[in-house]
Amino acid sequence: MSEERQSKPTIIYADIREEKSGIPSLLEREGLLVVRKQLDIGDYVISDKIVVERKTATDFAHSLFDGRLFDQASRMSEAFPIIVYVVEGNPFRLRRYRSRLTQLTSAMVALAVDFNAKILFSEGPSHSATIIGSLARRANTVRKPVTLHKKPKLSSIREWQLYIVESFPGIGAKTAERVLEHFGTIERFVNASIVELSRVPGIGEKRAELIKTILKTPYKPGTGKKRGGTIEDFLS
Repeated sequence: MSEERQSKPTIIYADIREEKSGIPSLLEREGLLVVRKQLDIGDYVISDKIVVERKTATDFAHSLFDGRLFDQASRMSEAFPIIVYVVEGNPFRLRRYRSRLTQLTSAMVALAVDFNAKILFSEGPSHSATIIGSLARRANTVRKPVTLHKKPKLSSIREWQLYIVESFPGIGAKTAERVLEHFGTIERFVNASIVELSRVPGIGEKRAELIKTILKTPYKPGTGKKRGGTIEDFLS
């Protein structure tokens, strides 16, 4: 069993916009299997538990102060239990932020504490590839078959309501709460229009369209596919 698991290639899903960084090619040179896709969240998906966001020191610091990073961290934390930021360079050495080091430190602490984000510093793209590759290999050694949708044991109507809403793609625990607070019932949620759905923070127009497609598309029996599956099945 262990030999079979070790023989499986280590797979990394890379956002197609990362191609220009050269990191996907560097990862392939290390013997990793890189699948290029347009990811909705993160730059690299390593497993169903780990997502990696790569940023330069300048972009990392700037996005901390303008609020983009916290919004991004919120969305990633809803989909993945482990968030890793790979930061190329040292944001504390940036001249434009020298007068705001205390604020920068506080913001990074908030990112780590509030969103359980890990922040790893890199010297550049080559070093970033080494870090991402190490994370992927580490995840691969403990990887087990993942069931994406296993029915839990729930005891209250509220738990079932949240569970049902969270089963839609891209909706985590926090967004599910917002959905039910906004619409009041699941019935109103599933009957809502794309415009109404997109008004809920955390959904947006693209995700609203996908939700409506799932709700409206007739079921086709006999596909031969089992429910559940691994993260590879989900992303492929």
